[in-house]
Amino acid sequence: MFERFTEKARRVIFFARYEASAVGSPQIHLEHLLLAILREDAVLKARVGEARAEAFRKQIELQSGVRGKITTSVDLPLSAPSKRALSYAAEESEKLGQQYICPGHLVLGLLRDGNVASSFLQQFDIDLLTYREVVRTTPEESARQPVLSGAVREEPVEAVTPKAASLNSTVAALERVIALELTSLNGQQRLKRKPWTRVEALGYLVDLATAHHEWLGTALVESRLAAPGYPAEARVAAERYREYSWPNLVKIWVALNRLLLHVLVRVSEEELNVQCRIGLAEPCTLLVVMQRYVGMCEDLVGQITAKLD
Repeated sequence: MFERFTEKARRVIFFARYEASAVGSPQIHLEHLLLAILREDAVLKARVGEARAEAFRKQIELQSGVRGKITTSVDLPLSAPSKRALSYAAEESEKLGQQYICPGHLVLGLLRDGNVASSFLQQFDIDLLTYREVVRTTPEESARQPVLSGAVREEPVEAVTPKAASLNSTVAALERVIALELTSLNGQQRLKRKPWTRVEALGYLVDLATAHHEWLGTALVESRLAAPGYPAEARVAAERYREYSWPNLVKIWVALNRLLLHVLVRVSEEELNVQCRIGLAEPCTLLVVMQRYVGMCEDLVGQITAKLD
């Protein structure tokens, strides 16, 4: 479905999942797509403004009645209207004679029929005809560039279907998160919810990836896993990640997860039932361990890629 999506459009889908999971929604609805587009479409962001976009987010949170965050390693499907909006976006791209689908096309998809997202946009005199002209006359710069994994992909990586069907959504979620372009971000900016800079947060994700690769191998060889616990957050300062090159750390993190995926897609359903105990937590299966890992990745990458100004 997403082959023609530009890097920014793929980021929209990632953030839409993030917005939906943050309010405990079992599906990605149109309002979650709009919140994600407001992060990535520069023209729309300028027209609406940060304050009103944030007010819209608060409105959605109140209407949803936050039920607790859902890990995005669990399958979080698009609602029927959201699927229709993406289909409309593809049609709009074709009508304009453009080979790619960017956030602007997604805006057009939302505007094609009456819904909460289009109603919000119309408050700012954003309608289908006028915004179609905006998209037509504002070529997407990233459309001329290949979609990269972490901004660095020396050679193509072939997608592999997991041997165990129960891993499909987990593998797909991990592939999505490591495909996000990160190197253009300022690694020294501080997160809002963690006492780390972006580079320190990514350093912790490197620690997590390393630990999970070791745990996965141990579980497959020994048919059980007993680990002392997750990497301590205090290691981030001790390992001095803040002094390390941001682009190089992105490369390392992407490579570690590509290696993890190489192993994970070859694991059988039977092997996923291996019992694991991490720290003092109750025992769980290897499948649950890997689902939790991907959820932690998506949560922290969501914080890393969020606007921090």
